[in-house]
Amino acid sequence: MNVRQYLHLFMVILCLFAFALGETADVGPTYAIRKAKIVPVSGPVIEKGSLIIRDGLIEAVGPVDKVAIPEDAEVIEAEGLIAYPGLISAHTNLLLEEPTPARTAETPPGPAELIMGGAVQAQAAQTADLMIFKQLKPKKTTLDGFLKVGFTTVLVAPNRGIFQGQSVVVNLNGEKAETMVVKNPLALHINFTTIRGGYPSSLMGTIAYIRQSFLDADHYANAQTLYAKNPKGMKRPEFDPFLETLLPYLRDKKPVVFQCNDLEDIKRALKIIDEFKLKAMLTHANEAWRAAAVLKKMPIPLLVTLDFRPPNGSMYVNQGEDLKKKAETEIYPANAANLVKEGLRFALTTFGLNDGSAALKNIQSAIKAGLPKEEALKALTIQPAQYLGLAQQLGSLEPGKIANVILTKGELFDEKTQVEKVFVDGILWKF
Repeated sequence: MNVRQYLHLFMVILCLFAFALGETADVGPTYAIRKAKIVPVSGPVIEKGSLIIRDGLIEAVGPVDKVAIPEDAEVIEAEGLIAYPGLISAHTNLLLEEPTPARTAETPPGPAELIMGGAVQAQAAQTADLMIFKQLKPKKTTLDGFLKVGFTTVLVAPNRGIFQGQSVVVNLNGEKAETMVVKNPLALHINFTTIRGGYPSSLMGTIAYIRQSFLDADHYANAQTLYAKNPKGMKRPEFDPFLETLLPYLRDKKPVVFQCNDLEDIKRALKIIDEFKLKAMLTHANEAWRAAAVLKKMPIPLLVTLDFRPPNGSMYVNQGEDLKKKAETEIYPANAANLVKEGLRFALTTFGLNDGSAALKNIQSAIKAGLPKEEALKALTIQPAQYLGLAQQLGSLEPGKIANVILTKGELFDEKTQVEKVFVDGILWKF
């Protein structure tokens, strides 16, 4: 047998092997949701429609008389129910396996800390390379709590330090982290916080530290570029893992998320974003309405939390319990409604809330404070999908998109409405 014959035989075996793999590939279930009222978000409401789910994707959606029911589909008669896209929370700290607590002032320092001194504190601020996916620890109770009120997708972000690390977007489809990932990493997260007992210990120091880090990363990139062009006779730049991690966000314009706990944080973030021309989003943003004028001039995607507790730096915290209570029950719930009046777009998040029922209750409070229901729906579906770069996959009920679908008895967000069924990645979730 010559070389050509051997090659031909090898190709035949390879094709047969590929065919065998295809025959045994994991194919998801097929469902046909019939006679539901369908709210696609991206288009007009279908009063009586059908929606076909096949292998984790939406295959078809339309009026009931124009969508053929596949023979292999499990039919779900949904007359009297309403179909919506699964809700998206564009910032959470859910599903995290917390690392070992940091040393407190009362704990004796270990040998490494005695030797390294300030390096340990610097390390606490420099966790930009942390991939939060590695700390995911899904728990059924947490998943159930959010699925029961309609959330099917969440962004999970780090929650410690200044350069906190890199977030991941997951579908709440089970308890295995690898199968949940939609996009990893999504963004670098930065918080205007301080390092207890180390540098930076003041807010002014934190701002200087963030700016200097980006300046250093820019200088680091320039040095690398020069060396790459003509390395002969030049001393090679020293490798810096922290600055290396910043480069995609500084040079390639991958998204950076600034946590803005109050009005002043928003102003600080906007200055840094403008100075370094970052592709950025502002999260928390509970006081975004107070910055409406500047946000109109410099439109930045807003991830507005449904946690209405005033942050420690808020003007509403230190002026008595009455004002603090008013902030929680009236002022902050009206944030989203005020942004709508100002013509500002935003996504709503559950950041700070670890309970699905609390998130639903606060959505209802925002609606009572003046947020139109249709705007609330967009802010939890298509708007976050666009901000997260996932509008081709999530956020509306359209053929080809991921089959994240919720069926409700009653209009979504009404106090008496029940979520009857939830599909995540086309899988029917059973509580």
